[in-house]
Amino acid sequence: SSDLEMRELFMSSDYQRSLIYIDMPFMDVKSTEAAASQIDTFAAQDTSGGITSTKLVGVASVTIEVNTLIVGSQWNSLGFALLFTVLTLGLVFRDVQYAILTTIPVAFTVFMQWMVMDSLTVELSLVTVMIGSILVGVGVDFSIHIANRVRELGGSLDAIRIACASTGMSLAEATTITAAGLTCAYWIPIPAIKPFVDVIIILLISAAISALFLLPAIYALLVKANISLSGGSNNMARAAGLRRTLTREESSVIDATLVMGSDDAW
Repeated sequence: SSDLEMRELFMSSDYQRSLIYIDMPFMDVKSTEAAASQIDTFAAQDTSGGITSTKLVGVASVTIEVNTLIVGSQWNSLGFALLFTVLTLGLVFRDVQYAILTTIPVAFTVFMQWMVMDSLTVELSLVTVMIGSILVGVGVDFSIHIANRVRELGGSLDAIRIACASTGMSLAEATTITAAGLTCAYWIPIPAIKPFVDVIIILLISAAISALFLLPAIYALLVKANISLSGGSNNMARAAGLRRTLTREESSVIDATLVMGSDDAW
């Protein structure tokens, strides 16, 4: 009876279909995909005996399909996240060019994700696939603070220096506190969480550094090249709702100026 039950597991009752079980060792996704492709190629050979076969099914094929969907969804999510970030900043700053410049450090940090994951040998999985989208949301805050401060101060080289000196210290403190808070996840008894936290902390620091060094460098290059950041310093000041105040020297000159009529001169 046991042999009959076993036979029914691998063969249909009419003896027209048979299931071939293939034992595959645990491998990475690329090796699994190569092995599955070889099996499908071998099964598709012409037997000239009226025997047909289907492609490999089971854990291997499901793993390959899930990995393909993960990679595809990641690129889609990153693209939409960056696009909507630019659109939102364009509405806030009322300048698409300034919004694109502000998003450059975020895009740089997102692309560094691959280098960090490769260096730490972190595989792309259902957990790590969310890193890129998270970085867009977290990293853009640093750039917005610097960009908004530069915009309020007029968009000059002095404005860039003041923004980095004042806002930069706050960003460094926020990054330190956030990274320290993420370390609590190391006590979660889930092995897949630790590589995720490692990459997030490293890229979070990278996002802060990009906002503090890369973004001001881009602004400074444009200012030195006489390319206005957002319609010129006067337009930036007016857009921010700021009034131009007179310096002490200018007020002294105005106070010392007298309007003389022709009758008084004689």
